[in-house]
Amino acid sequence: MKQVKPTVHSHLHLCQTLFRGMAENRTLIPWLEDRIWPLEAAHTPETLAVSVILSLREIISTGSTGLLDMGSVKHSTTTVDILKESRIRAVACNALMDRGPEFIIKPLNWLVEESEKTQKSCGGLVQYGLAPRFILSCSPELWQWLETKDENTVRTTHAAEAPGEMADSWIAKHGGNIHLLNSLNFLSPRTLLAHCVHLQPGEMEVLKQTKTAVAHCPWTNLYLGSGIADVPELLKNNITVLLGSDGAPCNNRLDLSGETRLAAGLASVKSTPGTIDSSRWTAMSGTDAADFFNFSNFRNDEVYIDLTETEQEELELAQDKQRYLNEIPRAGRVAKLVCNGTTLYDHGEFPTLPKLPMSIKQAREVVWNRALSLGMKP
Repeated sequence: MKQVKPTVHSHLHLCQTLFRGMAENRTLIPWLEDRIWPLEAAHTPETLAVSVILSLREIISTGSTGLLDMGSVKHSTTTVDILKESRIRAVACNALMDRGPEFIIKPLNWLVEESEKTQKSCGGLVQYGLAPRFILSCSPELWQWLETKDENTVRTTHAAEAPGEMADSWIAKHGGNIHLLNSLNFLSPRTLLAHCVHLQPGEMEVLKQTKTAVAHCPWTNLYLGSGIADVPELLKNNITVLLGSDGAPCNNRLDLSGETRLAAGLASVKSTPGTIDSSRWTAMSGTDAADFFNFSNFRNDEVYIDLTETEQEELELAQDKQRYLNEIPRAGRVAKLVCNGTTLYDHGEFPTLPKLPMSIKQAREVVWNRALSLGMKP
């Protein structure tokens, strides 16, 4: 076994893993409106539990000991309870939406109460975060409420993900997502913006001045046809960049090693090969994220992977040993994982995860049929 660095998923939707393969061949807005929002609204506490447990199995068995979950609108404490039982490091959010399809949105007073319940349920290695979904799904009143929250709480949202967002009059009036979020006092050193693919003039400077971080999700950006974030330029401007897998229906994998490998390749296209060294990619997917989320003692976590004899021999003379290790897919390779002194994975076993409350097949059928009853087209 070879000990490697643990990773942190800085942008995830644990509630979506159950929908893998159900939302194909769409760009962002149709992907959300046609499938993802009806499916999320169809969750019961039991189906959500299945999705969260499936997610954690995949995340832990590929070497991650930390994550940020964007959450779901309803049943948020179900997710928190499982995260606490799993003993993984986490920032848990409940998705905030008061604009959009009637079947998923909730009024602001309901969202405030749900947020309070979610925050109270956190503890141990699970901390609370604020997650307005994105500008198009949140009213001005919701953003005003967010201004009243503790400035030390992690806050996150999607921003500048798809080119079509500029068609929104509120965004266009301010000259872009980041300009608008800045006017709403949402940006800060504790703010993490997912994607930031389509930055408008002056927005890079706003990110730099406010010390706002970016969560880069390269597979999702390609999967939904959104584009390629300019990570070399972000780093050149001293903007913190972290890595995430986003959701399984727009990625199909929750293995952060794949995101790191793809991100490095895309950065070579945006700039030149070697512009960002391998140690920097390792930090972005690990210690940089842990530091941003204040995950204490993260550096003591342990991950061991199995290397083949050929890989061990190749590693000896590899020009860039860290890149070689970064690019080995973790799925099926992790032998053992220890988080904060607790073994979360050991040769195929997950000693801290609860059993599924129903079969995966049954859970998928439940959410599919319930989503159809909400008006989702088959």
